[in-house]
Amino acid sequence: MANQHHGKFAFITLKKLAEKAVDDKLIKLKHAHENKRNAQSQLNVLNDYYHEYQQRLNNALSSGIKGSELNNFNAFIMAIEQGIAQQKKLLLTLDIKQKQITNELNQSQKSLNTYTTLLDKQHKKLLLQQSRLQQKLTDEFAQQQIARRTLNEY
Repeated sequence: MANQHHGKFAFITLKKLAEKAVDDKLIKLKHAHENKRNAQSQLNVLNDYYHEYQQRLNNALSSGIKGSELNNFNAFIMAIEQGIAQQKKLLLTLDIKQKQITNELNQSQKSLNTYTTLLDKQHKKLLLQQSRLQQKLTDEFAQQQIARRTLNEY
């Protein structure tokens, strides 16, 4: 019986650790989602700048532009293109990280479910043992009562 309690406490400890792991993964996933959303927002801003400056360049080319201004436009647009490329790489990295954390969360949740199931089974087993013990004690008591009545009758 003491060994069962030791096992139960071990499962309770493991379940608590699994719950903490799930909570930690949820927090990490929230941060990963926020980071990805912020990176996407920054990419959208860069894309807007890119389209705006492309339009400005087209307007300037239509109305006439100096060579130095053209060089400045091209240099700025190239810098924006590089920023867009870097931001896309960052988004890809953040997406991979978010998927990795989601997988880790799923694994932690599976562990938690396993420990919960084991504790439930252990609890049901203990209740069954207690019920059987109670039935045994009741049966023994009834047998003793019958034996006393039988002895008292003779």
